[in-house]
Amino acid sequence: MTPMYRAILQLFANLAEDLAARKFPEHSVHAYVFGGCAVHMHTQSRASSDVDVEFDYDDMVKVSEVRLVLEQLPPVDYDDPATGPSQLIWDANFNTTFGPLHEDYRSRAQLIERAPGSPVVVWLPGAEDLALSKLGRFEAVDQTDILDLLSQPGSSWELFESLAREASGYYVGPPLDAKIAYIQKRLEKRRKKP
Repeated sequence: MTPMYRAILQLFANLAEDLAARKFPEHSVHAYVFGGCAVHMHTQSRASSDVDVEFDYDDMVKVSEVRLVLEQLPPVDYDDPATGPSQLIWDANFNTTFGPLHEDYRSRAQLIERAPGSPVVVWLPGAEDLALSKLGRFEAVDQTDILDLLSQPGSSWELFESLAREASGYYVGPPLDAKIAYIQKRLEKRRKKP
């Protein structure tokens, strides 16, 4: 486990501690990690300074109270082997509606942390779902992330393409077909390299 991965888990542990102090019920807040941190958790290929999270709450949870705790949560300091002293913060502006995302991504997410008594359950969406979420902005870093995610052992181009084509039916944004074709060519080229 990398120092950054540990820092991500520490950030969630700090959130869980604060929510537990406010008497939040066990496992009532589900956190799905996206963005660069999620890519790092899958590939260890890059770093990020902020954590993008989509939250899902049990009915009894006061969402405004969770947001208040998040605003007050201090950053986590850690020592990155490549960049040295680093810091991890929450991205308060992250929203999954900014990019394409398959509606069933939660069913494919991997459970990362579910401690007894903790209000917070941490999930990591599948590599294909994360790659799909990167098709919206599609800058150079996003393209690299997609290729790294789809190059992981166990990742499936067929699943990614299927999810992307389904999501394009309800994604409010430009068509995804050209981006999918571009990624397919780059992935094939990468796989042919000795």
